[in-house]
Amino acid sequence: MLSGVVRICLNPDSSVYKGHFPGEPVSPGVCNLEMIRRCAAAVHHQPLRILRIKQCRMTSVMTPDTTPQADVNITLQETVPGVYRITAAIENGNVSYLTMKAEVADE
Repeated sequence: MLSGVVRICLNPDSSVYKGHFPGEPVSPGVCNLEMIRRCAAAVHHQPLRILRIKQCRMTSVMTPDTTPQADVNITLQETVPGVYRITAAIENGNVSYLTMKAEVADE
């Protein structure tokens, strides 16, 4: 089993926030999932792809203004060679923004 915590920084100047939403930027759910995938790959030390998402809950709104940094907590457990059960959460202190359970695989 592998686990780790990766600190992420939200860039308020990113073009993502110009469209989601102008004047009131919110981190899009699909971007949050991509952050988790990239952080899991960093913990695993090789590229991963998401096979299926079993459960995903967005529990708070994450914005670059109110949450410039957050921690992505990752746990990977190999179920068969090259396939992993992932449990992940994006958090900042006592605030949870997203929790996810999924299956990922080596690219």
